[in-house]
Amino acid sequence: MTRTDTCFHCALPNPGGCDLTVEIEGLARPVCCPGCKAVAELIRDSGMSNYYAMRDTPAPGVGKPPDDIAEWQVFNSTEMLQAFADTKPTTAEATIYAGGMYCSACSWLIETSLSEVPGVSSVDVNPVTHRLRIRWLHENLGLGDLLGKLSALGYQPQPLTPDDSSRPEIAEQRMALKRLLVASLGMMQVMMFAVGLYAGEFQGIDADMRRFLRLVSFFVATPVVFYAAKPFFVSALRGVVARKPGMDLPVSIAIGAAYGASVYATFANGPAVWFDSVAMFVFFLTLGRYLEMRARHRSIDRGVALSQLVPNTATRIVGGERSVVPVSQLAKDDMVLIRAGESIPADGIIISGTTSVDEALLTGESKPRPRTPSDRLAAGSVNLDAIVEMRVVCTGNDTTLGAISRLSERARFAKPQFVNVADRIASHVVVALLFVAIAVALYWSFVAPERAFVITLSVLVVTCPCALALATPAAFATAGSRLSELKLLVTNGNAIEALADATQVVFDKTGTLTCGKPEIQSIQILHDDYDEAKCLQIAAALEQASTHPIARAFRTVGVLPVVSDATNHVAEGVSGAIDTSRWRIGIASFALDEAVSDDSSTTVIYLGLDGRKVARFEITDALRPDVGETLNVLRSMGIKLSLLSGDNAGAVREVARSLNIEDFHSDCTPADKLRIIEALQAGGEHVVMVGDGINDAPVLAGADTSIAPGHGALLAQTSADVIMLGESLRPVTTALRLSRATMRIVRQNLVWAVLYNVTALPLAVAGMVPPWLAAIGMSASSLVVVLNALRLNRYS
Repeated sequence: MTRTDTCFHCALPNPGGCDLTVEIEGLARPVCCPGCKAVAELIRDSGMSNYYAMRDTPAPGVGKPPDDIAEWQVFNSTEMLQAFADTKPTTAEATIYAGGMYCSACSWLIETSLSEVPGVSSVDVNPVTHRLRIRWLHENLGLGDLLGKLSALGYQPQPLTPDDSSRPEIAEQRMALKRLLVASLGMMQVMMFAVGLYAGEFQGIDADMRRFLRLVSFFVATPVVFYAAKPFFVSALRGVVARKPGMDLPVSIAIGAAYGASVYATFANGPAVWFDSVAMFVFFLTLGRYLEMRARHRSIDRGVALSQLVPNTATRIVGGERSVVPVSQLAKDDMVLIRAGESIPADGIIISGTTSVDEALLTGESKPRPRTPSDRLAAGSVNLDAIVEMRVVCTGNDTTLGAISRLSERARFAKPQFVNVADRIASHVVVALLFVAIAVALYWSFVAPERAFVITLSVLVVTCPCALALATPAAFATAGSRLSELKLLVTNGNAIEALADATQVVFDKTGTLTCGKPEIQSIQILHDDYDEAKCLQIAAALEQASTHPIARAFRTVGVLPVVSDATNHVAEGVSGAIDTSRWRIGIASFALDEAVSDDSSTTVIYLGLDGRKVARFEITDALRPDVGETLNVLRSMGIKLSLLSGDNAGAVREVARSLNIEDFHSDCTPADKLRIIEALQAGGEHVVMVGDGINDAPVLAGADTSIAPGHGALLAQTSADVIMLGESLRPVTTALRLSRATMRIVRQNLVWAVLYNVTALPLAVAGMVPPWLAAIGMSASSLVVVLNALRLNRYS
């Protein structure tokens, strides 16, 4: 065997077809696997290449990383980090699918274990979708290190790209179905043999026949225990090794003890076997887990649907020539042709053509939206009428669709604080129940030794607190999924609980109660050296730096002057330099050096040059069509209403009058709004702030919870707890009503789970619940809370 047939690092034979190499001292050296390649590159990059020159020829395999480490080290490369994580200068954030999760205790185990790794900033696990979102300092900690840690805990990690549309849960579903099939077939066959054994106890049975029936029961039950019930044993062992026992520990003890005792009785001619109880227990547990899994898989269907909206290819125009290219090759400022019926491949601006688009899957709005040149198109929407040419503004994860997908993903990891507390105490509950089982076993071993084993078995099964563990996560996961379908994205785990307790809703005006499509009603020129066209150009140039909805009134017309040192002043306006002059646009106290009293019923902003008046703009913005209906519904729910705005007194008073809002405040800075909200909270109100998620960020943070309209490209910057998509204000009432319904479901689930355990435990301790009935009861109790939570899917 020549030197090129062996690994340069560990001296093992290179597998056929392996072409991995690593450059050491200018020569390409063959290696046998990604692990050896990663280690060799680490030695080289650390300046220790002399190690290979000075070492003796290693024995084959010496220095080769263990398989589990080698498997994940390849993910430590920069390329892998960029492919699977959202990276910033010092931090990275990635989504990982964790195969092998079986209960909420698993999520607590993962969060606790990974949070202890130096460099990890936060870990959020969604026990419903089996995905975790992790943020860490990537300079000293690689993605592969985190995946290896997860693998060492006994899970099967799979990193997901930010736009990943794969469905690893499908493989999980297929495997679960196979296990369920084995458990169901095994249970039916074992129950048939058990009928003969039970009949023989009453009518008499030949010893050889009894031994035969026990043996065939053993052969049928064995694959049920070692294949169908494997997930329970794996999960239990994982918790024990980590010293954080989970819900599956008492289940595994019950299955293992019943199976072991039955095997002993079969070969030692003992008095009884429990293969039928074991098979039935595993079947009902597996059935319950399968149905619960199907329910939670529905919560990610919207994310998958969103990922499939963007087409795979696009027609790019270069120099008048058209060519079909993968969407991934599109870049900013590319020109693309979009035919009628095609999906829009990226966010962009129409250059030529007039059409209408369907944005239903993005915003929930069913009516086609007309689009003309200079209008913006969103990736994932559908071109309905005519051919248009579009200039690409942003692609991939930077599009509106990408922002919605990221917010949807973030929403799935949102967990209320009391759910986190429940996860943390889960292992303590399990330990307490094990002590109860031990006490029961000791008691019955003195009172009736022949019944001690069966009764203890029933206690272990019936006390498994699965229903208690699922009571709140199932309800919140279903509510989050349903809210997403109803055009609401929940990004804060405590938002649903806070919305359910709300007593007062405070609205911003511009872009919230109004449509956010302002138009200039009139222009008054206040300086002789400037005309209307010039003032509009200067104003439009300055407003390019603003994120306020009012800026949309100043559409780009022609070539704009270049603005330097543009600065956005929150709630005041924008300043910048054009040539050598200093310009300001915004409210009078900001744009001018003098105070101006203006009681107009429209929004008024001023353009000022070095503190002097140049122009006055009156701007109107129509109220949302359903705003009156929405506010009336809120009043019928017993919710108090307030209006806070930075607009002038006349404009705010006119809106408040038309909507019958008695508590309104004008000319408010963000600090003023925050003081008013804090005063309401001090008076005992639970405040929901509905406003701009960008300009009013401190105000939204000060409220008990917050809702913001989603505004296209600015969607990713919003800081609200709940984001509503579309043009309607009705989702505000939907959020409040569904939150109240969710908390009712949570209370019902908790009451049911507690009543079940309080009722079932004494009966099991008294010996009145056989093992097979305990299995049915425990599985049924879990299904009840899951099915009760799924009722939220019907909310509209």
